[in-house]
Amino acid sequence: YVVGHNLIKAHAEAWHLYNETYRAKQGGLISITINSDWAEPRNPHNQEDINAASRYLQFFLGWFAHPIFKNGDYNEVMKTRIRERSLAQGLSQSRLPEFTESEKQRIKGTYDYFGLNHYTTVLTYNVNYPAGVLSYDSDRGVASVTDRSWLNSGSFWLKVTPFGFRKILRWIKKEYNNPPIYVTENGISERGALDFNDTWRTHYYRSYVNEALKAVVLDGVDLRGYTAWTLMDNFEWAVGFDERFGLYHVNFTDPNLPRRPKASARYYSQIINCNGFPDPATGPH
Repeated sequence: YVVGHNLIKAHAEAWHLYNETYRAKQGGLISITINSDWAEPRNPHNQEDINAASRYLQFFLGWFAHPIFKNGDYNEVMKTRIRERSLAQGLSQSRLPEFTESEKQRIKGTYDYFGLNHYTTVLTYNVNYPAGVLSYDSDRGVASVTDRSWLNSGSFWLKVTPFGFRKILRWIKKEYNNPPIYVTENGISERGALDFNDTWRTHYYRSYVNEALKAVVLDGVDLRGYTAWTLMDNFEWAVGFDERFGLYHVNFTDPNLPRRPKASARYYSQIINCNGFPDPATGPH
């Protein structure tokens, strides 16, 4: 919480610096990107599960979005739960730091757009941790599972759930007063034997981009841009080269690192060329 607190304050300073010193000359846009899954209640008829899904989003996306895109302060769900658990643990104050009034004013509205990284959806339910457990998970009080019918990827955490993409875009519109949104990451991984005919990636992009299109056309979401993750295979955090997100395969055993397009690259290039979906009846456009 202390790290997140300082991160939000540092973000605000960077935004103000750009706004006051460089914007007039450069005409650029500056903001923050927040990564978040979408959360559905495990049982949509159980109020505890519904509440857990809401908490999951407020503790994940809302942790950073609420101060910046709303009122300069943390959401009430986080403030209340963390304070109550902190006091129950014998502490004299909440483990969630507080912003001063001047800091709130400094933080509020420090965005030109909403940057979103999104990949997948989880099913959530309520879990009551023992009072003595001091952690983000115990404060949140939520556990998550996935539906066994959802398609897998090369990453254990990433299930193919396009419906959640439209829902999180719609939620951001409603929660933060319809900010312009740029999707800065969205994609799917593979691992194991090499297969250039990556039909699952084509399916992922077709399904997810179509849900983004529904969010724009049917829900009125102000989506300005979309970026696939990623152009080519890369060093992927703690899993190194084992999980590949690229539209282009990179041969990491060759010192020249040759790149070769997968089938999904050709499909995605059509979406870019057409600024939309190719019409099978009329050819590429």
